[in-house]
Amino acid sequence: MNWDKRMIGEKAGIVWRVLNCNEMPWEELLNRTELTPLELASAIGWLARENKINVHTSGNVVFFSIYHENYF
Repeated sequence: MNWDKRMIGEKAGIVWRVLNCNEMPWEELLNRTELTPLELASAIGWLARENKINVHTSGNVVFFSIYHENYF
C-alpha cells in the first residue's frame, strides 16, 4: 500500500462519518470502518491533530467520538 497524506485523510473521513453523532470503542470502530488497525490509528491521529475527535476511557475501554464545537 502506498502511504501518503491524501490516503490517510481519506481514511480519516471514513472514521469521521462513522463516528458522526456516535461514540464507540476501538474494536467496534475497526469493524464498522473495515480499516486495518494501522489505517485506523493513522486516521485517529489525523483527526486528533485537527482537534476533531474526543478520546476517553471507561474502565479498560477507550471510546472515540467526534468533537463538535458549540457556538452560542
